Amino acid sequence: MDSNTSSSAPLSPKWQFRFNFFNQHGAPSSPAFKAAYKELPFGEKIKVNFNFFALFFSWIYFLILGMWRKALTILGLSIVVMVVAAFMPKAVGNGIAIAWSLLIALTANYSYYLEKVKGDTSWNPFAGMRW
Repeated sequence: MDSNTSSSAPLSPKWQFRFNFFNQHGAPSSPAFKAAYKELPFGEKIKVNFNFFALFFSWIYFLILGMWRKALTILGLSIVVMVVAAFMPKAVGNGIAIAWSLLIALTANYSYYLEKVKGDTSWNPFAGMRW
């Protein structure tokens, strides 16, 4: 049995789809990823690039997935973002909070791929993301 099959066997079909996409096309910052991503139907784009659990549960979801280093990084940065947002007008603070949550939701899937498949246990939850 090959190691790729055994490492992805307990994963749901949704995670297997994401991991296969990342295996075939690389990091979200790579040209190959961008080209392949453009070809996906809208629902599959969302599946690959967005995580609703991470949107609503932030660092807690990262912790549940076993990415405790990244969870602590997100928690620390979230505290900083909340403090900064507290000094802004309410509408600006809310916008910053929403943008922060969306950023976390956009990084969760690739972070989990790096952790599970590549063995990357870094503290950086934004590794490989396109900016």
